[in-house]
This record gives sequence, structure tokens and C-alpha cells, in this order.
Amino acid sequence: MKNKITSSPAALLGLCLGMLASEQAIAATNERRPVCSPDGSRFVYMLQTERTDDDWELYLMEFSTQGKNRLTKRKGLDGYAVWSPDGRNIIFEREDAADGQKQPWMMSLEDYTSKPLGSFEGWLSINDWADRDRLLGFQELEGQRDLVLLDLDGNIVEKLTDTSDHSEHDAHFSPDGTRIAFASGLIDGSETSLELIELESGSRTTVRTSIGRIYGISWSPDGQYIAFVDTPGGDEDDADIFLYNLPEQSFQQLTDDPAWDHMPEFCNNNHTLFFTSNRSGEERIYQLDPFSGTFLSIERAKK
Repeated sequence: MKNKITSSPAALLGLCLGMLASEQAIAATNERRPVCSPDGSRFVYMLQTERTDDDWELYLMEFSTQGKNRLTKRKGLDGYAVWSPDGRNIIFEREDAADGQKQPWMMSLEDYTSKPLGSFEGWLSINDWADRDRLLGFQELEGQRDLVLLDLDGNIVEKLTDTSDHSEHDAHFSPDGTRIAFASGLIDGSETSLELIELESGSRTTVRTSIGRIYGISWSPDGQYIAFVDTPGGDEDDADIFLYNLPEQSFQQLTDDPAWDHMPEFCNNNHTLFFTSNRSGEERIYQLDPFSGTFLSIERAKK
């Protein structure tokens, strides 16, 4: 992997042309965090436009037809979806517009009904859904945030970390389900590290540290690479995407832009990586091949 992705006009020309129709249709449009379905046929993403009353809402897009369905319509944020292994449901984060409290909800993609995910203490965020009845997330109580395994009722089955001075976030199972990659840092979000936990032995390994913030973790489908976001200079507004090669224990910087490049997500195969960037002035979804350095255009229907 020798290529570093930049925001040169030539590299982005095809992608920008694909954006123009939607950008002209709606003056202010932001989109973020595309999450691919298990079979790779569609993805759920967050959209914020005038038509959503400037709220973040969830949309579902089919790759083959580019057809879209709006999944949520309410006051307050709906976003950060996680797919069930069979692709029939998602769990997402819902913010109460009245008091700003957030909790996980589950939605059926067969009849689009949704319901809160059980009852629990403190704040709970779901990051991954490994198999039929095992969830991975974080619980925060009295300012301490720890990594936990849960069942589908929101009950904590196992607490994987217990750190009073650090905060864990952005955890994901490896494709074979044997390991978890996650980020851990000081409670203020600085001095974070990319870490691995072996589920069978419980051993914990730090693979990278940063004076800034590491987050947005995504495993490649073959389990050989981890994409993540780092702010190595400590500036939150200058985040870039990196790739960790597990067999070689090496790192490659994939984007190098003064903008905010974040939320990487592998989809379908090792050569398809989505990410979100505000390099155009708004948050938009981009697609690149992390190994060739090629940007791939995402056709967009009108919002």
C-alpha cells in the first residue's frame, strides 16, 4: 500500500460532478455514517436537510437501484445504526428532543416498526451486533464509560473493561468474532489508543497511541485490516483516515486533507471503503479503494 489519498481536483472531479444535482436541489445537505448491510446490497446512512427540518434522520439506500427510503421522521437525532446479522433489523441511537437524552432503539426493516431496546441504567450505546443475540456497546455510569456485552433486551451480560480514568468507545467485533477492536482514551477525549481484546483469553493489546483522538473503527471483511480515524496533531477539525495491517503490524495514512475525514466503513469487500468528509463545505459520503487510492463515485438521487 503506497498510495495516500488527497483532495486534489483531478481525484475528486468525477465524484463532485455526481454531487451537483443533489446540492443544487437542496441548499444545505449533510450526510454521514453509511453502514453496509451484511449482504452488501444496501446501506443505512444519516441525512440532515431542509426536508428533515435540520434534524439528523436515517435513510436506507439500495445499491442496485439507488432507491431510498426514509426510515425515521421525528424531532431529535436518529442515527448511528447497527445491522442485525440477518439484515432484517437495525439498532440505532435516538435522542429525545425534549431533554437531549439518548437511548438505543430497534427497528424492523420488514414492517418499519421500532421500539426502545429494553431498560438499563445510565447511558448505553450499541456499536455492533455479532450474532443472533449478542450485542457490543458501552455503558456510562457516573462519568465512567466501559465496554460491555449485552443481550437483545439491553441486559449487560459481561463487562469487558473497568477503567475510572479512561473512556472506551467505537468497538467492533472482528469478522470471525474472536476479537474486538476499540478505542480508549482520557475522559476528555485526548490521548487515545487503538486496542484489541481477545475474547477467549481476555488479553488486551495496544496497537497505536495518539496525542489526539482515535475513533471510527471498521474491520475489513477478511479481518486483516482495521480502518480508523486519528487526529495525530490533536486538532479535531483535521482528522484523517488510517489503515492498520494486522499481519504486518504496520500503518498507512489513507487521506491527507485539512478537512474532517471520518467514519470509515468497509462494505462488500476489502476494496470498498466509505467515509464522511466536510471537504466540500458540507458533510458528504465518499467512497475509495484503500489499496489503489482510487475514488469511486456515489450516484445520488435528489434528496
